[in-house]
Amino acid sequence: MSCKYFILTKPNNKDISYNNENQIVFLNNSKTYILPQVNIEYYMKHGLFESSLIDWTKQFCNKEKIFLDIGAHSGTYSICLADSCKHVYSFEPQKMTYYSLCGSVALSNINNITCINIGLGSPEQIGTQTLNIVSSDGGGSSLFVNNTNTNVLATEIIKINTLDSFNLENIGFIKMDVEENELFVLKGALNTLKQSNYPTILFESNYSNEELFSFLKNLNYKIIQISGCSNMFLATM
Repeated sequence: MSCKYFILTKPNNKDISYNNENQIVFLNNSKTYILPQVNIEYYMKHGLFESSLIDWTKQFCNKEKIFLDIGAHSGTYSICLADSCKHVYSFEPQKMTYYSLCGSVALSNINNITCINIGLGSPEQIGTQTLNIVSSDGGGSSLFVNNTNTNVLATEIIKINTLDSFNLENIGFIKMDVEENELFVLKGALNTLKQSNYPTILFESNYSNEELFSFLKNLNYKIIQISGCSNMFLATM
């Protein structure tokens, strides 16, 4: 059994008992995405970011296996791929972005997604870390600021743990977009990868990260650059 939701809005300058300006929004479509307003023009013209890439990745999903969305943002991958997987674990450390992820899952009435408000990393990163917020849409937030031209808009203290600490098994596919922390996530996921027979990984790399690529190759992964995407790669056995 699951609960279906609608949206009730009220003016913020009135008492909660004031009901003359209530708005009720009932969403007929089955999949709902709570997305950053700053990008509304793009969404109106083109739909979801990376929609073609998301559709392409369905081939790596399995209805008998788990999908890990590491750096889930507001949940576009998680929601789009949930029907193709047994279960989805969506990791998103940034607070407001995590709330939009949870809202999207609830409004979409999806029961096989578990949202986790934590960042993943290496054993050395376990604990609290400072997340640098560099955009108003929740994207690009990173533990690292390597570019002196990057404008840090705010910082947020987040919790970091290893993927291995969750003891997840039967993983069929992983998407990882963690803004330069990919290598450290993998260092904290060695047991998980082994237990799941080294599942296919879609990951982002915005620059030539030889240490990350070498780490994957040492695990016997083959790395393929995704056609049409300058910064997206597939690691497969």
